[in-house]
Amino acid sequence: MKSYNENVNGLRGLCAFLIFLRHVWGMARLAGWWGNPSPLLSEFDVVFDSLQFAVDIFFMISGYLITGALQRAPSIHAFAVARILRIYPVFTVAHLLIFVVGPLMSYKIFIGTDVSGWSWLFVTNYLLLPGVFDLPLAQLNAWSLSYEAVFYLFAAAAFVLTERLRPVLARSLIILVAAFLCWHFPRAVFFVAGVMLHFFEAPASRLGPLRWISPLLLLTLLFALLQIGALSGSSSMFRIACGIGFVVGSLAFASIAHGIGPTARLLRDRTLQYLGAISYSFYLWHAFVLAGLRPILKSLLPALPPIMLIPIFGILGLAGSLLVAHLSYSLIEQSATGWLRRRLRGRPAVPSTA
Repeated sequence: MKSYNENVNGLRGLCAFLIFLRHVWGMARLAGWWGNPSPLLSEFDVVFDSLQFAVDIFFMISGYLITGALQRAPSIHAFAVARILRIYPVFTVAHLLIFVVGPLMSYKIFIGTDVSGWSWLFVTNYLLLPGVFDLPLAQLNAWSLSYEAVFYLFAAAAFVLTERLRPVLARSLIILVAAFLCWHFPRAVFFVAGVMLHFFEAPASRLGPLRWISPLLLLTLLFALLQIGALSGSSSMFRIACGIGFVVGSLAFASIAHGIGPTARLLRDRTLQYLGAISYSFYLWHAFVLAGLRPILKSLLPALPPIMLIPIFGILGLAGSLLVAHLSYSLIEQSATGWLRRRLRGRPAVPSTA
């Protein structure tokens, strides 16, 4: 498998944009810009809220790419260092910002928090514990990084087991632990989907050229399934939705990763390729930009109706998020992290985008 796939990179950019749209709508609604709710707004809430499940596509992408990265790594230590350098430089800057500025601006998580409480929040959030564990979350987008961290640990442990134990015993243990994690964290099945697509690359590649498979339609169906499961309020229903979504998402992802049709051409567009490259910084920073822009925009345009205010919020928020993400990608992900890689390895290294 190639370490870089333009279709997958474009899909990553598309998913980052969908999550951005969800937050534009959600932040405006939470601020009460629409006033009293109406049945029509409730329908829009359902549609925009379903975009949260673009994160599950990120999980599939991680399962697909990280498995290959682990196999190519010269050692488990090298793999761990690469993962830390991929996640923590940008996250650390955002983490420090929110824990220094947040208390000064009375950010809700810090209200009524003393020094010991602040320290506890600082440590638990920096270790990416909220998300997998029921702990207060400072960076609301960072819950998914908690899942990613557990997947990295699981993948590394699985690799060690396959090296040191008999194949049957190693596979049995891996399947048992994976089943346990997927039962308690149903959305983890999408990591499994990505891993399986990596190992069954040859048969999966046959889905790409098939004209009767519509990847975007399958992604829409996946979001709808997961949204129905989430709205049911039943953990059993959500598990079922994730189980069906595993099949639907796997078909969609396989056809996208190896696609050659209109969807592939869309994903290979320069705009989505660029957004895919900066997607991690964009994912983390856009919430900061939107949160800062929202009160400013409302104070400057208090009489503007929501139907006009929200598009302006989205356009300005997108421009600001792209600017901050570009700077973060250039200065932190490439320059600073590249310098750290060279210091640790003692030789030039290509920045990781996995």
